Amino acid sequence: MKLIQRPFASLILFAAAVLAVWGLQSLFARFADRAPAQAPLISLEKMGHLVSVKVNYSDIIEFDNDRTLGIPWSQWQVKLGGTKVLLVARGDCMVATNLGGARYKSVDTKNRTVTVVLPAPQPLNARINHDARQKGGSYFYAISSHGLEPIIPDSRNRTEAIDLALGLAQKEVLRSCSQPAVRATARQNAEAVLLASYRATQWTPAFVWE
Repeated sequence: MKLIQRPFASLILFAAAVLAVWGLQSLFARFADRAPAQAPLISLEKMGHLVSVKVNYSDIIEFDNDRTLGIPWSQWQVKLGGTKVLLVARGDCMVATNLGGARYKSVDTKNRTVTVVLPAPQPLNARINHDARQKGGSYFYAISSHGLEPIIPDSRNRTEAIDLALGLAQKEVLRSCSQPAVRATARQNAEAVLLASYRATQWTPAFVWE
């Protein structure tokens, strides 16, 4: 009985191996039919904003907010005094390229080259740092009143001067991030990142900025 069982078992194993190889060949054939001929291009829109520069801002802002009294039935105003603030402003912002707005201008699958049109880098998350002074935040170095302002009971002008100074600092942070030199650096850094990504998939890109 043992001499009969061994050849029969071997025959079963051989048949199972043939079926397994045939099944794998069929699976690989179907996969090969579905596989793309070339490596897929990078899906830029899924990458979102590509931050390529961070700008740290620091400056001293002097702001004077006058308090005036309007003369009835005229366009004239009388200056009563004012509040002067000296703000040590600190902040930062990032400069990023919105890759969701990128598009392909031309694609050469034979030579594996592509031309990518990119939107110009824009400031992102420009902000004034409101942390404590010891932690690098902004602070008012001096707040002073002049004219009749010290004897006027309400603090409306003082509060307004502080708010306007902070608003001016916010605009200055945004302006510092929009300078041509900063935008040029953002473009160069973004190109370096994207170039490495394309080369990893064996494509050679050229970039055009809008």
